[in-house]
Amino acid sequence: MSSKAPKSKATIMDIAKVSGVSKSTVSLVLNNSELVKSETAEKVRKVASQLGYIYNRSAANLRQGVSNIIGVVVNDLTNTFFVELLIGAERKLLESDFTTLLAHTAEDHALQQQVIVTMREHKIAGLIICPTFDTSPELISMLKKWGVPFVTVMRSLEGEACDFVGADNRLGIQLLTQHLIGLGHTEIGFIGRHMGYSVSLERIEGFKECLEKNGLEYNDQWVIDAPISREGGKLGMAQLLELKNKPSAVICYNDLIAIGALSELDQRGLKAGDDIAVVGGDGISESEYCIPPLTTVAYQPEKLGEIASELLLARIKKPDAAPLKFLLKPKLIVRKSCGNIKIREKV
Repeated sequence: MSSKAPKSKATIMDIAKVSGVSKSTVSLVLNNSELVKSETAEKVRKVASQLGYIYNRSAANLRQGVSNIIGVVVNDLTNTFFVELLIGAERKLLESDFTTLLAHTAEDHALQQQVIVTMREHKIAGLIICPTFDTSPELISMLKKWGVPFVTVMRSLEGEACDFVGADNRLGIQLLTQHLIGLGHTEIGFIGRHMGYSVSLERIEGFKECLEKNGLEYNDQWVIDAPISREGGKLGMAQLLELKNKPSAVICYNDLIAIGALSELDQRGLKAGDDIAVVGGDGISESEYCIPPLTTVAYQPEKLGEIASELLLARIKKPDAAPLKFLLKPKLIVRKSCGNIKIREKV
């Protein structure tokens, strides 16, 4: 019994022959060159599709020394903020025909180093990175030595200047603090201090500055160190509620912590806005659907992602341009979790 030999894969020469053009023209079309007339390019792509041709992107990357892939390294995908940031970044990159290669480091510095090296081996055209807590400034030197265009997001790194996109953390916390003071609160706590973490320190500094500006006390007993997670919010709120002298309002480092804090209140039969004022920060979509809906400051993560991609694309085009730093101004979003007036009786 005889069997037919498998049909060989279509080649660039096959496409050129059927299309009636040269091999170099086919190559230009497959590399999205603007040097080929649109009618010819459309014809070549149609023939390639009919022949079942699959473009070998890896081989092209090796020849050209670069790809159309942008590496995106994110520190915490359990936080909706970074998921929304990724959506914005990817949307903007797709508009310029770039594909994203995603890696989640889970705040693991060694893993971050590993995935960045792997991405470089894949000839990435550029890198967007949300650094881990303990990222060394040497990362910037390494990327510059490699010649990889990159943008850091949310967490700034010391050392050599580089493109950075983040939020005005001081202003965001000051908007929340001032709003609570305007409601009559004079005893305000904070959940989510994380020593050594630049964003946390900036938010704490903004909190202190606003209290001082209004002649109010910064009580370190009301400032709780907590993991940046829902569980951290639960534990932090529980710690505050066990104090004999409790604050009447609590600012949470971010919405994720605030959601955990609301959960702890609910388990104790208490309600944010009635028994104690609670506010968050980041403005993730989930904050609108909390019970009660969460007062927060919107740092617009999707917009931050778009801006990060725009800066990276500009860096790819002009690698020697001066580094840029962009801070997005937050917007206060008032909902029910902070109540309308100061809580008269502390829980």
